[in-house]
Amino acid sequence: MVNVQTMMQTDTITSVPCGTKDGILSEFERIEVVNFLKKESAHNVVKIYGIDYDRVWIHDKVHHEINQFCSNKTLREVYIDDFAVLDELLKQALQKDLDKHVNGAIIQAVRMTKPIIPTSIRQNYEAMEEQRTATLIAERTHELVERKIETERLQAVMAAKINAEESKIKSDMEAQRARIQAEVRFHEDKLVAEAKRYAIEEEAAANERLLTEAYLRLQETRVWEKNTKAYFGQNIPKLMVDVAHPVDTVVAPTEETL
Repeated sequence: MVNVQTMMQTDTITSVPCGTKDGILSEFERIEVVNFLKKESAHNVVKIYGIDYDRVWIHDKVHHEINQFCSNKTLREVYIDDFAVLDELLKQALQKDLDKHVNGAIIQAVRMTKPIIPTSIRQNYEAMEEQRTATLIAERTHELVERKIETERLQAVMAAKINAEESKIKSDMEAQRARIQAEVRFHEDKLVAEAKRYAIEEEAAANERLLTEAYLRLQETRVWEKNTKAYFGQNIPKLMVDVAHPVDTVVAPTEETL
């Protein structure tokens, strides 16, 4: 009887060479493959490939896939450009072969260190990486500054728009208030004018009602009485004026008036 592990396990592959297409040899010091075998598939897998099935389909396949990958890439692509996705690419390649030949084996994850490359090249790449990082930081800073400027511009535009709207609202309110006040004054003046006109009309009507024949005679009598004079002595005025008709009537004094 053979015990087969079906729990999660980690296969560690060390010193994996990487020869790139630009003729530079590097080495992955350590590659870890986290995997497990389904219980229901364990019997068939061990029956076909033995207890060390992972030696063939994981250890040896890692060497093969890394060799294939590196031979089609430059050292820069392996070390810098494509390194971030290399673990996922290796996982997919291993799982593809397992699904085809070892049904029930599952690759959970792949972890690896950066390849060991010649010191001079590494230093050059590190300097390039530092420069690239500095450039990215500068670009990011510039982008943030531009965003800040744009944000401030938009805020200024918005503030100006709000101020303009507030000014317009205030102006409209003041204009409305002025119109209302003008209308109130107009109606007040109209009421005062109508009241004055009504008073004048009432006074005229009252005066017209007073101008009767009897009233006029009474007024004439009052005027006559007010202007009547008595003369005594030798010097009697030669003319007398009818106060009721001062223009039309001029009366010479007679013996009776004397």
